[in-house]
Amino acid sequence: MKFQAENQNYEAAAEARDKIQAIENISQKQKVSNISENSIDVIGIAKNEISVCVEVFFVRGSKMIGREHFFLDNLKDMENKEILSGFIKEYYIGNENLPSKIMIEEEIDEEEVLSGVLSKECGRKVEIKSPKKGEKLKFVEMAKNNAKVTLENKMEDKYEILSEIKEKLGLEKLPKKIDTFDISNISGTNIVAGMAVIRERKN
Repeated sequence: MKFQAENQNYEAAAEARDKIQAIENISQKQKVSNISENSIDVIGIAKNEISVCVEVFFVRGSKMIGREHFFLDNLKDMENKEILSGFIKEYYIGNENLPSKIMIEEEIDEEEVLSGVLSKECGRKVEIKSPKKGEKLKFVEMAKNNAKVTLENKMEDKYEILSEIKEKLGLEKLPKKIDTFDISNISGTNIVAGMAVIRERKN
């Protein structure tokens, strides 16, 4: 995949990446089938200088039935436990499909409070746990690794788009600032224009 990208063969690189992910997904589903809980969510996070990726695995009836990821910006200076706490509040409070257990990589300060709020909301016990060893820890680490891969893929996609713009416009370097304009009118009257500016983030 990296070889294809380095040689600017981006379609082949993307296809290789998708195949690798498909193989990883099959392997993950087989591994998760060993877990004993009937209804759990497993959360992993990964960070870089720009963004945070939160990956959620959904395990129901001892099988992983799906996953979802979220990108959160401007949180790189926050500790992981702060990100986890904020995410759980935003994602699970008011969510009708609450699991019986939420597994995270480390303990959070509001663990008992949030467990109580979620339990009261759905009328049954909802636990928030951070496993320290064994099979459950492996699942949390797997979610964390998936979050890392998802975040890396996002950055690769961004590079591919910028590389294509560079090639199409005959630029010497990747663009660091892009101005876009949209001008609309009705039969030549009532002209309205808008401009959006995209800049490379400085850290």
